[in-house]
Amino acid sequence: MSSASRTAGSGKRDTGEWESEGGSLGPDAPARLPDGITAEASMVYRVGPYSYSRLDDAMAEHARQSGKQGSRAARV
Repeated sequence: MSSASRTAGSGKRDTGEWESEGGSLGPDAPARLPDGITAEASMVYRVGPYSYSRLDDAMAEHARQSGKQGSRAARV
């Protein structure tokens, strides 16, 4: 007999088969901030060891690291 059939009539949810599959969690309830303080989410782009708040800057660093801008010798 499976664990699902054993607990089906008990009103309890049987999570034994899927509880460790990861899945998503709902966001935490926002903390109450004092008046005058606001919280904003911000996007951070990471390229190697560097962090950027602007996508254009991250794209430029990615191009530098991958050599897509061409070398100086190729332009001479």
